[in-house]
Amino acid sequence: MSQFEVIRDLSETMKELLKEAFKSNGFTTVSLSTDRPKKDNIKTLPMVNAFLYHLGFAQNYRERTESLVSTHDKQGNVVEFYRDAPIYLNAHFAISVWGNSPNEENLLLGLVIKTLLENTILTGPDLKGDSFYPDDKLNVYPNLQADHNDLMSFWRSMNEEMRPALFYYIRFRVESDRKSSEVKRVIGREFAVNR
Repeated sequence: MSQFEVIRDLSETMKELLKEAFKSNGFTTVSLSTDRPKKDNIKTLPMVNAFLYHLGFAQNYRERTESLVSTHDKQGNVVEFYRDAPIYLNAHFAISVWGNSPNEENLLLGLVIKTLLENTILTGPDLKGDSFYPDDKLNVYPNLQADHNDLMSFWRSMNEEMRPALFYYIRFRVESDRKSSEVKRVIGREFAVNR
């Protein structure tokens, strides 16, 4: 597992989630992209773009200390060691739709909202790539802080005309590969008294 690939895999996960939703709802001609949402990058219509525009540390970030990890080896024995605590981040996505008409864009944007409403936690087969742990559960949140000013700023930074976009973020973690040597617990003690 290459956990440093998690950011790339998050974009692919979002792209595949939306692609599958469009396909299962009969929209087989919709293309999906994770490129910058600029007219020059839009090659075919209709297209849904899920652009990762910002990474930030989770708001509850605290000083991190080592934590004790318990797992099992191949023989089923409990193995314990200390590992650096994970760091939690938020991956912020701007989701925009490029269609042949405003009506088509509105229809596709509605399906994006419905898809993300029904998939607020991504697990197991929903997670694409090799960077995720088997027990990973990624929450998908609408960015409730985003408003019209954020929308204008976003499109201005892309040097594009303003258009509808949705802002979501996914909380994820990055684990350290660095760990201590195995910890041996004291299972029992024997005392002897000499008289």
